[in-house]
Amino acid sequence: METSSIILLAVSASISFGLGRTIVHFRNKKRKAEAEQARLRQAQALRDQPAGPPSKNKAKRRRQLLDAQRGKTPGNF
Repeated sequence: METSSIILLAVSASISFGLGRTIVHFRNKKRKAEAEQARLRQAQALRDQPAGPPSKNKAKRRRQLLDAQRGKTPGNF
C-alpha cells in the first residue's frame, strides 16, 4: 500500500468516527431533553389533578386542613 492510500484511509476513518460520535452526542442530548419534558408534563398533570374526596377519618381531615392552611403539600416533612 502506498503512503498516500494509508493517509487517506486514516483521514477517512477519523472523519467517520468523529461524525458518528457527533451524531450519537446530539441524539442523546435530544432524548434527554424529551425525557425531561415528559417528566415535567407528568408532574404538572399530577399537580393539576382534582383533590380526592375528603377522608372519613376526622383526625386526618383536620391534619389535611391544617397542612393546607400552612401551605404544606402531603409528603413534605
